[in-house]
Amino acid sequence: MQSYKTTIIILTYNKLEYTKACIDSIRQYTPKKNYQLVVVDNLSTDGTREWLAEQKDILTIFNEENVGFPKGCNQGIELATGDSILLLNNDVIVTENWLTLMINCLYSSEDVGAVGPVTNSAYGDQEILTSYSTLDEMWEFGNSYNYTAKQDWEQKLKLIGFCMLMKREVVDQVGLLDEAFSPGMCEDSDYSFRIMKAGYKLLVCRNVFVHHFGSTSFGDMPEQRQQLWNLNREKFERKWGFHTAYHTQSREDLVQLIDDPNYLNNIKILDVGCACGATLLRAKYKYPNASLYGIEKNKEAASIAKAIANVTVANVENEMFEPDSFDYIILGDILQELDNPWKLVSSLRNALKPTGKILVSIPNAAHYSIIYSLLNGKLLYSENNLLDKAYKRFFTLVETKELFIKARFGQIEYMAVNDINISDAGHAFINELTNISNNHSSEDLKTMRYLFRVSKYDLFRQRLNDLLNRLSQGDDHSEITMQIVVDLKNKIVDTESIVESVTRMDTNRQHILNVLARCFFENELYDDVIPLLNASLTINPKHHDTLYNYSLILHMIGADKQALDYLMLIDEKDSEVSRLQQSIIKNLGDKTSNS
Repeated sequence: MQSYKTTIIILTYNKLEYTKACIDSIRQYTPKKNYQLVVVDNLSTDGTREWLAEQKDILTIFNEENVGFPKGCNQGIELATGDSILLLNNDVIVTENWLTLMINCLYSSEDVGAVGPVTNSAYGDQEILTSYSTLDEMWEFGNSYNYTAKQDWEQKLKLIGFCMLMKREVVDQVGLLDEAFSPGMCEDSDYSFRIMKAGYKLLVCRNVFVHHFGSTSFGDMPEQRQQLWNLNREKFERKWGFHTAYHTQSREDLVQLIDDPNYLNNIKILDVGCACGATLLRAKYKYPNASLYGIEKNKEAASIAKAIANVTVANVENEMFEPDSFDYIILGDILQELDNPWKLVSSLRNALKPTGKILVSIPNAAHYSIIYSLLNGKLLYSENNLLDKAYKRFFTLVETKELFIKARFGQIEYMAVNDINISDAGHAFINELTNISNNHSSEDLKTMRYLFRVSKYDLFRQRLNDLLNRLSQGDDHSEITMQIVVDLKNKIVDTESIVESVTRMDTNRQHILNVLARCFFENELYDDVIPLLNASLTINPKHHDTLYNYSLILHMIGADKQALDYLMLIDEKDSEVSRLQQSIIKNLGDKTSNS
């Protein structure tokens, strides 16, 4: 493989012990010929500047003021001579093979623009669970982790700037970091989306681990940190038209509900309210052959999602869906924002394949904090409450289950996501509510949201579809129809379900309906016969066998006049039709003479 040189850019502002550990790890685990080291110091006062001045292998910029992270990085980029540029926080410790593995990922394809590793501490899903508690244990963990032979790369919407490796050509095309986000925060999100807009992919190297102490610059100033977050998120939203967190959040909880047994299957996934597409990307990582679709009303967010999926910019309530299209439809906290969620859910059910499922997250309106606010005249829509100003509906567990029952879903599974930050006063309030209510359990009151996996059909309906497909393929009629008769008698399926399943089939629909109608009649299921024949006539009102069977059954129950009417609709009357016609006419004549 071609050898690449990387310019590593580190910003420093005090915290000398972290800077020393970071640079020592680079020197230990990175071949010298493979990197240029540039440090930009923002007027440190703890001896950092003096120590940097003594280092012969570091190109250092000594600023006479703290210019912030974006501008400091830009200063380093302007001095970079490498084929690639790495922005690295000074509170990171790198591990064996870290840069080689990231370079392999970065240059794996022309459309890869930037990559990043996983770590123990990050405000996003580049963070992984680790078990070490000391630096010695960390070295053992990290160095063994990076020996992973498998290429484990995941496409992302954004990379976190604690360790971000970019091709030089990409930086030249995209430009420098936006210094409007000084002194720092959100500049990495901004840069990530600029890279995507330029047509490149962002990948997380899940086979590369580095240690990150985390928040050493702002960790001693939590209030200032939060204020800066809020300020720069507002700047980001004004610039891009969507929220840097809300619209880029991956719903791992919903992706985990996808239960396709073969991860290589070509499943079709629709995310309603897909925002920038983070959840679809996460699904693609787990199901690489999946076809991705989205609907999003925020056109700016949708413009990002269009790079990864087939996305429609629209209000989902105005959309029409092709029947039997999707294996999974994701509804992440949007039902409560709709004008008519009942109508949409019914529409989406038709858009599912017979084995399809809807995956839903919905806030619980019975959470104790909402009840407390109602009883005590507090604000319902506050930062500390579950409700958002965009909500138009309140859903409890009972309401949500009823929503899917009315839409005729077959199987409804759900799980509760409980609030784990309940104060002692909150627990006391929950106990009081439980004591005075016969309908609320304490678990329901603690639940922040419910996750639902709702199947279009239940297991028995799936079995019915399998039987009907066998019938369509010419398997033994008597065996299959008798199984359906047994299920019908045991009320496992009903005639409406049978009609719906047959009419959705591609071939032999009228033949199957007539076979079942004759069988049901023979087994004295008289009330279930006519709906099948009516469904067949809806498909083709001149269908020979249907008209004949309709006439025969009516004749057998003594409705000869109606039987003759149906028989006369047959255009080509064969010998069997003629014999039945003569029998009906004779029977009508006998009735007339007897009267």
